[in-house]
Amino acid sequence: MLKRIYIDNYKSLVNFDQNLGEINLFLGPNGGGKSTVFEVLRKIRSIVNGESRVSDEFQPESRTRWQTSPIQSFELEIASDDHTYRYELSIEYSDKEQTAHIKHEHLWLDERPLLSVEAQEVQLYKEDFSEGPRFSFDWNRSVIDAIALNNTWISHFKARVNEILVVQVDPRLMKDASNREEPYPSPWLDNYSSWYRYLSRDQGRVLDLTTELKETLPGFEYFRFVEAGERVSILKAVFSSNGNGRAALKEYRLDELSDGQRALIALYTLLLAAGKENYVLCIDEPENYLALPEIQPWLVSLYDLCTDGKAQALIISHHPEMINYLLTAPVGYWFERQDNQATRVNPIMADKNEGLSISELIARGWINE
Repeated sequence: MLKRIYIDNYKSLVNFDQNLGEINLFLGPNGGGKSTVFEVLRKIRSIVNGESRVSDEFQPESRTRWQTSPIQSFELEIASDDHTYRYELSIEYSDKEQTAHIKHEHLWLDERPLLSVEAQEVQLYKEDFSEGPRFSFDWNRSVIDAIALNNTWISHFKARVNEILVVQVDPRLMKDASNREEPYPSPWLDNYSSWYRYLSRDQGRVLDLTTELKETLPGFEYFRFVEAGERVSILKAVFSSNGNGRAALKEYRLDELSDGQRALIALYTLLLAAGKENYVLCIDEPENYLALPEIQPWLVSLYDLCTDGKAQALIISHHPEMINYLLTAPVGYWFERQDNQATRVNPIMADKNEGLSISELIARGWINE
């Protein structure tokens, strides 16, 4: 579970420090900084797991415009198995080249050190937290990806970071062709077929998803892959139809389905994966492409999953139903900023609505009055 996020000197986020619960709804006007939080989480995940280098993810223009500091600072606190990891990353920009590199990187477990990186010098600690080897390292990469397998605690932390899934489902980008398995969804779910290919290793999980989609998509029966060349498979959805009183099966490539159908498939697959792996789901506007009767059952399932402790959710939404349902408990945060000022975040308390729904207060512009 992601307990806390700290971000400083990144776009509109200055000394941004937010504690999190099981379900967290980010609200506010466009440009308020909500998606920026998700952007930072995605970048840190990509650096820690070795997918990207620091200079690929951080550019000088991402610094807060009205500040002069060359340093951006980030912290994550992650609770796992009765322990708490604290990860600290500082990015510095050189004066001449204006390229980013790691100034320091620290990782603690229950406030005991696991690693410390300062100016390309790494100090590792053993699993009993005594000092281990020291060595130099590339300051454009996270040392965690290089040494995780040599330390159980660090390897475990890396796995927890990988379980922070930052997505904004765009069904128009969901491809039906796959030439490999991919263990995680991409930010826009364009790799859905390759991700499903990985998930289908577990037939029990496939059965659960099939059962869920049968209840959600009228006529849906199952998915199947069709070979389409060397190592390339096409994901098809099989639907039943009743013609002349007889049931017939028809196949559709994933990209032949409607945007709404593909969005539902992606969202329910995310729920299934999260429940099995205890993921942190960071979803930007999950209601896009869907009608209220379609998003509401998914929302109920998400709420149950999180309150049962099987997953955690950070949701950005402007949908009244999402807002009112999730804010039956005080899990909302209002993001707001003026031009050339830092983002400010205030909790939204559901018990101070004076008889009006939260969505109605937002529509009337009364949320901060």
